[in-house]
Formats: sequence, C-alpha cells, structure tokens
Amino acid sequence: MRVATLGYQTWGHRTLQALLESDHEVVLAITHPKSDHVYEQMWADSVADLATEHGVPVHIATKPDEDFKAALKQADPDIVVANNWRTWLPRDVFDSPRYGTLNIHDSLLPKYTGFSPLIWALINGEEEVGLTAHLMDEELDAGDIV
Repeated sequence: MRVATLGYQTWGHRTLQALLESDHEVVLAITHPKSDHVYEQMWADSVADLATEHGVPVHIATKPDEDFKAALKQADPDIVVANNWRTWLPRDVFDSPRYGTLNIHDSLLPKYTGFSPLIWALINGEEEVGLTAHLMDEELDAGDIV
C-alpha cells in the first residue's frame, strides 16, 4: 500500500519509522518546520531527517495550503497516517486518499480529544492511558475507531 505520513517530533518520527519497517511503500512525509520553542524541542526527533535518510520525499508545512495539497496529490497515497500533526485538516485533505486518513491520537478516545491529551489524563488522575487509531472526519478526534 502507498502511504503518506503527517507527523512531527518524536511521535511522527516513530510512526514513520514503523511504516518504513513495514511492507508498505512510504511515498511522502509531511512535517512541520523545526521550532525554537522549548516545549517542541523536548521530543524533537526529526521526521524530515528520517525520511531523507530513506529516500522519502519531504514536504515542510505549517498548514494544509495549496503547496501541501499539491504534494499530497502528486504522491497519490492509498492512505495517510497522521501522528502529532498540529493543524486542522479540511475534508478535501483527509478524504483525498483512497482509504482516507488514519490518525494516531494519544488518548483512549472519546476522552481527551485535542492537544496534550496524555498530560490532561495524568492531571486528572486517570489510571489507564493509551492510544487510539481512528479515521479522520470533520469533528476533532471523533472519526470511526479502527
């Protein structure tokens, strides 16, 4: 299967690494530009560096603008896998691959949608945390769980 990734920092890096080790063809890695923000440097394994090391085309973007959409269209993935993508994706992006866009969210959905779910789970004293893989739709972190 042809796979594109949307990812950032260590979470996106580890997702890309797993895909590279799979039997799938990684056709594009889209990531955010490096940041000087202290929080974003804490887990800053580079998606772009890993993709480049493996000959995967890289597109750097802060949001899904026309260049982002053109890169995704040209890559023609069967599915997009997103992990730690930091901006909202419109329907024409998450529905463009044949099988849609799979988001890896670091909470046990439907609890703790949005930003920093693991931190909020710990603040709230949750005894169990985890990940959820779900198909993206127009509602934040609310698509069908797979």
